Amino acid sequence: MRIGRDAYELSELAERWHLSAADIRSLVGRGVLKLSVRIVAQPACLSFEERTEENEPFWVPAQNKVFSGLGDLALRDAFQIVRGGEARITHVLLPDPCLVTLRNEDGIRLGYGDLLVRSDHADQLQREVIGVPFNDAEAFDYRLFVYGDAEFAFTTPQARALEFMLRQTQAGAPDQHYTEILNAVGSSCQRLSSLFSRKPYWTRLLKKTVGQRGWYHLDPDFVVWRLTSS
Repeated sequence: MRIGRDAYELSELAERWHLSAADIRSLVGRGVLKLSVRIVAQPACLSFEERTEENEPFWVPAQNKVFSGLGDLALRDAFQIVRGGEARITHVLLPDPCLVTLRNEDGIRLGYGDLLVRSDHADQLQREVIGVPFNDAEAFDYRLFVYGDAEFAFTTPQARALEFMLRQTQAGAPDQHYTEILNAVGSSCQRLSSLFSRKPYWTRLLKKTVGQRGWYHLDPDFVVWRLTSS
């Protein structure tokens, strides 16, 4: 029997998606990856959002109760945990929107192992950002493969760049500016050659688009091979 889950542990998604600690910090810091935690039997005050005549939001306390449920972390708290390993949390957000303020004197201390990703958010990331099959154990691994007469070995960010380019090619937009490629993989590099440093053979797969400075496309023969190989 398969049990439905409202969230996945961040650690299991990181392993499944081949995300490094630096990848996670980048995604969280940019607000792309939103993190949640499970609160269990904690005294709390629930407040709901109201707005002034000037449309400014403010919170109105509505109920004191013992709260259990999945709450979303503020960006500052989420980044503090992925950067430092733990943080003291005093409040979480619910989708309503509702602010849950924990009534313990100093909140509760949470660590990396407590971090969760809501299932619907994980599905969205899977489709729009990560781009690797979520449940396919036989997915093609761009980190190590043999093509033609050569063996290709890439790091995880480099592999995700190739995955991104293939998805764009399939979507009818094979030519991409290097900044879009770097952004898609969460790289802080300033040039595509820097992302693929010490991998000189990457230019066999990614070609410069003639007449468009800074634009690249996948080698057509590689695309055909990739789409027709098992």
